[in-house]
Amino acid sequence: MSSVVIKARRPGEPGLIEEARELWRYRFLIRALAERELRIRYKNSVLGIFWSMLGPLFQVLVMTIAVGYILNSGPSNLSSYMLCAFLPWTFFQSAVLDASTSVLSQLPLLKKVYFPREIPLLATICANCVHFCMSLLVFFIYRWLITPFIFGAPGPPPREILLLPVIILIQFCLTAGVAFFVCAWNVFYEDVKFLVTMSLQFLFYLLPILYFSENIFYSGRITDPVLRSWAYHLYLINPLAWVVTAYKQIFFQRQAISPRGAPIIMSAPFDYRYMAIAALISFVIFITGYMYFNSRKWKFTERP
Repeated sequence: MSSVVIKARRPGEPGLIEEARELWRYRFLIRALAERELRIRYKNSVLGIFWSMLGPLFQVLVMTIAVGYILNSGPSNLSSYMLCAFLPWTFFQSAVLDASTSVLSQLPLLKKVYFPREIPLLATICANCVHFCMSLLVFFIYRWLITPFIFGAPGPPPREILLLPVIILIQFCLTAGVAFFVCAWNVFYEDVKFLVTMSLQFLFYLLPILYFSENIFYSGRITDPVLRSWAYHLYLINPLAWVVTAYKQIFFQRQAISPRGAPIIMSAPFDYRYMAIAALISFVIFITGYMYFNSRKWKFTERP
């Protein structure tokens, strides 16, 4: 195993590229901490990794009963759409909340041993990303092996399914960028994690999880079609809203998403323009979050 040379640096001396190079030299530590977190999380659990899927399945079941049957909203296979949207949301929510306390929980170690301060945060996000990818594998089985017996044959996956790694990468950058800000704030102000928890609960209803982004385009509350179109475009500029919509579009072919007996509303096709916008915004958030985190990390050990 190659040894890592640790050089003393003055606060504020290294630039962003130097910080990234140093982080790359410690990449083995990110992997080790992520594996450790994965082993500890379900160490004494019988079902193990399957708990990462059972939780979302149960919540989607409850939401499907409430929205699909009680409110009679959405298509007949609403549970599949909800689960498809709920999985990326769970990854974002869990990763941001776990990362917010990742550095704080390792603070005693950071005061004794030197390693890049962003490593606990990135290891936490990587561990959550592994859980998310495992959940997607289970969703593949649910979508093409289980739902055909309930809702009929879904047909072959759309060709946009090949973009799945790109969408995951965009979501990872967005999640890490937000987590950099939240974690840096939470080290000094622990009220931040409570504010973030409430903000995420509010954000849940702003994303197309219980409904579809197309419902905004066809909303009857906005009578002007031009305003509806602008509202729809502005809504999808939010990279997280686009990510949730994109997962629905790559797992489902274009089909009717309105309730039975209602006017037919077709799901929108995959739009590469929104992908480019989401990728750009997510990358900017990642870079600015990383820069802000690096500007504050030398003060972490000064916290009493």
